[in-house]
Amino acid sequence: MKGIPGLVIAAVLALTGGICNWLYLANQADRYERLAFMIVQAEQIRAGDRFKEEHFTKVEIPRNNLGNLEAIAVKWSDRVTVYSQVATRDLVRDQLLLREDLKTPAQQNINELIGSDELAISVTIDPRTFNPQLVNPGDLVSFRVPRNSLPTPATGVGAADPTEQALTDEIIGPFRILALGNRKGRSEVAKAAGQSVGSETTITIAVDYPNRKMDRKAQRLLDISNLTGFKGVQPLLHPMSDKR
Repeated sequence: MKGIPGLVIAAVLALTGGICNWLYLANQADRYERLAFMIVQAEQIRAGDRFKEEHFTKVEIPRNNLGNLEAIAVKWSDRVTVYSQVATRDLVRDQLLLREDLKTPAQQNINELIGSDELAISVTIDPRTFNPQLVNPGDLVSFRVPRNSLPTPATGVGAADPTEQALTDEIIGPFRILALGNRKGRSEVAKAAGQSVGSETTITIAVDYPNRKMDRKAQRLLDISNLTGFKGVQPLLHPMSDKR
């Protein structure tokens, strides 16, 4: 009888050890569970190319090392939905395919891009002072008006004193760009999607319109446009930090 308690204790310890071992293995299996994502195996995929099955292979990453990758990268299980889509930018070997790479150009109307206290106005820029390929909707722009481009005030009684005229160029802005020509997204995305953007020397910008009153700088811009036809007016781009 004395040996029975010892056997019971040994059995309990063995069962406890087995359960702990099972829990450890289960935890390790969950820790090292892997998710597969799409990675480029072709040497290069150019913007505008259609994705093909042979362009990609899969890469497996442990779940505990994913971070936010699951939210931004395309899973291998979704690969069928990717094939035949158009690349919106150049991709190179061993580069993960991101959900961002599958976005198509924005198609919304201009009036969907402005706030309730804004208006959209368009100005035509001299192409000699402006390269639209370097600019995208969402960028901030100001306009430099050379002082010698404005009409010379009349002389005589009541005329403004020439010494009171501005001695420096005038800068008006900033304004948020809504579209360049009919392009409302990045140029490379529009090109990859086969969209014809046409002339981009016309810029559509958002101007403040609080309480249905034209903002002072927007009104000044319209006055300059009426006076000069925007000839000689030069766009000035703002740094990315100004958007924040």
